[in-house]
Amino acid sequence: MNQQIFEYNVGNCNCIHYRRLASGTCYHADTPEPVVEHLESIRQNQRKVRLFYGNPQTGQSWLDEHDVIGRIGRSTGSIKVPLLIESGEIGGSALLDHCIIRIDTPRKVLYQHEQFRVGDVVLVQGKLKRLPWEVMIDQVVHARFQIKRQAQQYSDFLQGKRFALELT
Repeated sequence: MNQQIFEYNVGNCNCIHYRRLASGTCYHADTPEPVVEHLESIRQNQRKVRLFYGNPQTGQSWLDEHDVIGRIGRSTGSIKVPLLIESGEIGGSALLDHCIIRIDTPRKVLYQHEQFRVGDVVLVQGKLKRLPWEVMIDQVVHARFQIKRQAQQYSDFLQGKRFALELT
């Protein structure tokens, strides 16, 4: 892949190293090549995706629920970084592309870090009467729900078994 590496000074003695592709899109220099290839393909085809962010060394998911589903766009200006654009929007937030550990389409997993991990997710009935269903991750309460079905849908979403989080 034809690319140029450059450094951008963000101030306070902090610099970001980018790779500028022939397309003009700039990715963080530490972004794995398969992630760059998938994101560029998705950007060009305008497919809807779900991104999982996490620790790029360990593959541990950050368990993000928001700002993870949309289409890949690109910013304007001299450094055109990839953006996640939600349905109905014309712009979006810049990707932490070097922290992407999994990329899904509604039908399949396109990319997954070799050590991808959400944690040990368990659905249990807790002691709170108002919110009796608890989603535990690695033996810690992560979320509580009134209805068991919603807790299961949330659990499935975090684990990548559901593409979108639509609690019904």
